[in-house]
Amino acid sequence: MTLQLMVIGSEPAWPSPLRACSGYLVRSDTTTLLMDCGTGVFERLRNLARPESLTGIILTHLHFDHWADLIPFRYYLRLDPTVRGPARPPLYLPPGGLATIEQVVAPIDPTEGFFADTYEVTEYDPRSRLQIGDIAISFHRTRHPIEAYALRLEAGDRALTFSADTGWEPSVAEFARGSQLFLCESAFGSGESGGEMHLTAAEAGRLATLGAVESLVLTHMTEGEAERAVSAAQTEFGGPISHATPGKVFDV
Repeated sequence: MTLQLMVIGSEPAWPSPLRACSGYLVRSDTTTLLMDCGTGVFERLRNLARPESLTGIILTHLHFDHWADLIPFRYYLRLDPTVRGPARPPLYLPPGGLATIEQVVAPIDPTEGFFADTYEVTEYDPRSRLQIGDIAISFHRTRHPIEAYALRLEAGDRALTFSADTGWEPSVAEFARGSQLFLCESAFGSGESGGEMHLTAAEAGRLATLGAVESLVLTHMTEGEAERAVSAAQTEFGGPISHATPGKVFDV
């Protein structure tokens, strides 16, 4: 069984030139998932796959930099004549997510069921495992100002854990335990404290060590901070450490 991560976007709350916000393709033998769909992700996704062919889209939480490109994605599905077949990609949202994103667009485009009539929407139960194709997904609540969930994706004997957005929360390390790859946010980079909302790179490294993961990939920081962040994470984790550079592919 194969499991592969491709980085589409890894910037923080704002995209930089040629670099999108949060978005990652996960591929197994039979399944292609998009994790998060932040600003700039949809345009880059179109260079990698036909968007309507995705097995599913799953969101970790509803800050704009993790879902805003669902809007142009939706217009593409509804209006682009090149879309193949009756495309309704499955969209997996946190609890209460559909009402939230529908309310965001309602004052601008009052189309009833703006998202629900275009995507096949499911609100996942974070207490249960979710099976999408041959990938099993588990959830763990993180430390963030709004409800957010780390994801653990397993295919066969391979495991990829994505921290999503989180402040320092040791239970995330236990959730990631033994993963071959730990994709961990480090929005505060080489800083000294991430506080309640995000991690520093050193904190990401500490979680990787506590969880005994095999490799660490740092994400959700500006490109200019990446080299310093990797160095900071190396003070806490002795395994392989990379930056989630857009376009980079990791075999899990």
